[in-house]
Amino acid sequence: MSGEPTRRLSSNARSEWRLEQALFWVVALVGGFLLAGPLDGVLALLVRVVPAVGLVVGVLVVPELRWRRWRWDVSAEAIDIRHGTLTIRRTLIPMTRVQHVDTTSDVIDQQFGLATVQIHTAAGSHKIPLLSRSDAAALRDRIAELADAR
Repeated sequence: MSGEPTRRLSSNARSEWRLEQALFWVVALVGGFLLAGPLDGVLALLVRVVPAVGLVVGVLVVPELRWRRWRWDVSAEAIDIRHGTLTIRRTLIPMTRVQHVDTTSDVIDQQFGLATVQIHTAAGSHKIPLLSRSDAAALRDRIAELADAR
């Protein structure tokens, strides 16, 4: 495979990631305010401010950055996955190494109409998350077909 992968995740991936970030940082924010009660000075301020900043950055910046950097492609030879927020990881999975492939969709994925394709090899597994359910099913079938042809 030459060049960078070009296929993107569903645009709904950003919404799911925003929800996940919001839930995490709201819990941290509430915990920070409860913990900061008996504290004084700079430490009390940090315990309150850091989760608030995390909430804003986590909801507005991180999901968009993750979505822009997530790419994947499938060819007869390999599956090419590139992802990361601050550190970019690129993985090439030779089609000859694919043992089986499946799709999953948890409760939150189902609310956004999304599914994840999981590719299993002897060395472990890799995911292409947050695709539309129809795209995930088509990708799963295509990878299975290409892997069987090898």
